[in-house]
Amino acid sequence: MPVAAVVGSASPSMDSGTAAASCVAVVFDVNVYLDVAELLGEPFSWEKFDIAAARYHAVPLNGPDRKIDSLRALAVTQSGKFAGRVPLQVWTSEHIDNLVDLKASQPQEGECPEDRGLGWSQENAAALVDDLVWAIVFDKSGGYTCGNVEIPYGTPPLSHEDGLVYSTARQCCDDQAMRYCVTSDRSFRTSRLPGDITVLYPHEWVDFVRRSRARAAMPKPRAEPQ
Repeated sequence: MPVAAVVGSASPSMDSGTAAASCVAVVFDVNVYLDVAELLGEPFSWEKFDIAAARYHAVPLNGPDRKIDSLRALAVTQSGKFAGRVPLQVWTSEHIDNLVDLKASQPQEGECPEDRGLGWSQENAAALVDDLVWAIVFDKSGGYTCGNVEIPYGTPPLSHEDGLVYSTARQCCDDQAMRYCVTSDRSFRTSRLPGDITVLYPHEWVDFVRRSRARAAMPKPRAEPQ
């Protein structure tokens, strides 16, 4: 049974399977969107996103502030192209959308982590889904939504909430797609999970996309004359 990548392994390379895929599809965990929202501040705007993406483009990956890598993980999907002629689509689900909205609007102080969020207004929390999540999914990458995902996948070891995110990655795109799930959650990233979905940290995803694009852009060797 295929197992998702485990911590400490190198980022995947653009092998023949990826190059021949109908599409590369990626699902971002809720924490990736919240990282970006926290980094940019309330309210979200693409002007702030683009300025930050340019500022942090050359900063080394996997630095002390994971939020920078989360922003760059979203930034590399905006073209809707993975490498060469392979499309890149971002997918979501009602679970991801609703949880981004909820966590953005929850107060910063709470009795337990489940009750704490970014403390944004209800209006700006809802706009975060419209202006960031849906813009990345529908407008920029040409992806789509899996709608109401009710049955988690990979539980245990994943929690119910993480299992719904993983189930979104399982259901997205078509059977010929290469599927990825990007999370900042260490327990999610390091769990041994069923299925053919590769789970990566944001910095691993950025490195993977950049290397794949660089490799695809390399001149092909010319055939020797017979």
